[in-house]
Amino acid sequence: MGSEKKSARRHGMLSDSLCDNAGCGAENITGTATRKEKTRLAFYKVMCIYLLGGFAGTAWETLLNFCRGNGFVYCNGSLFTPFNFVYGFGAVIITLCLQNQSDARRVWLTGALGGGAVEYIINFLEEKLLGTRSWDYEGRLLNINGRTTLVYMAFWGLLCVVMVFLILRPLDRFLERLPSELMTKLAVLAAILCAVDLLITVGAIFRYAERSAGREGTLWIARMLDRFCNDDFMKIRFPHLGVK
Repeated sequence: MGSEKKSARRHGMLSDSLCDNAGCGAENITGTATRKEKTRLAFYKVMCIYLLGGFAGTAWETLLNFCRGNGFVYCNGSLFTPFNFVYGFGAVIITLCLQNQSDARRVWLTGALGGGAVEYIINFLEEKLLGTRSWDYEGRLLNINGRTTLVYMAFWGLLCVVMVFLILRPLDRFLERLPSELMTKLAVLAAILCAVDLLITVGAIFRYAERSAGREGTLWIARMLDRFCNDDFMKIRFPHLGVK
């Protein structure tokens, strides 16, 4: 009887140990699976999201102008590329903040608040630093100081839901199949081109505001911008740009 009890006790301890190990293994597998589900973004992926978001924003704004009967209007907000800076940066910020979220309501709410904040801050900084406003929603329904509206914020939230659940994960799987070294080099090249475009665009907008205030350019770069980006050119390329 004593030996049988000892044998049963050893058998129970062995079973408990196996169960514990199995549990730990299951936890490890679950943890690994959870980690694999999380999207890790390399630089070239972030740049692809910027380009995709910027181009989609340009196409969307252009289509809206057609639907409103305005015909073709330049909506890229830049001089040399078709990528709208506001939508591009918005897409990157949305992705970095919400890429691993699984609750659609939280994604919508965070996206609405974040998108509205980005739109407001960019408009505010543009007015304070450059003396211009690329958009002015004064008179629009539920606008906030003319810099954004609750309606557009709701749209930003919807855009975040689409981006996170319908675009980001398939896009990430597609980019994973491409050679990362080549994509990184192309991303660096695209980033340099977009950065140069942004700097020249900001300079041209600044000189446009300065000319409106009657201030002549003294530096050679200012005179060059005044020559190639004169008022007529700026009115065509930035039709909604208002000088404060």
